[in-house]
Amino acid sequence: MEVSPSAETAQEFASWGRRLAAMLVDGAILGGIVLVTLLSTGVAPEDVNATILEGSSLVLILLFVLPKAIYDTAMIGSRNQTFGKMALGIKVVDAGDRVTPIGYVRAFTRWLSTAFFWSLFTVPGVIDHLWPLRDRRRQTFHDKFARSVVVRT
Repeated sequence: MEVSPSAETAQEFASWGRRLAAMLVDGAILGGIVLVTLLSTGVAPEDVNATILEGSSLVLILLFVLPKAIYDTAMIGSRNQTFGKMALGIKVVDAGDRVTPIGYVRAFTRWLSTAFFWSLFTVPGVIDHLWPLRDRRRQTFHDKFARSVVVRT
């Protein structure tokens, strides 16, 4: 059952552009963390690309997938926002009332469904991220799975 938000609590859905910009900010933050991690292990700066390209699946998961899972789940589960979303003035909330936080389990579900789409190769991941351009509530598929929406703060 969908709850209608009252005029006082209803929040405007975040634009696709703001969501994209927030994703780019978060990508830069996580990319910086990965780079610092690689360099702190003694890998020479000129060998970083070779290390990533020749790394085992476990290394790649530990460097890229696990940090993203922890970051998204912890930040959205506890604050409704990642640092990128904070910078762009948007947050993730319950789709029913557009106010209630989604918590850790739904934040993880949101991340996991995104990761699933990207694991099916590029096209499903791109479609998922472009879906808000045609959705009346500006939801991605991962938002729909987690019963969440992204709104302006």
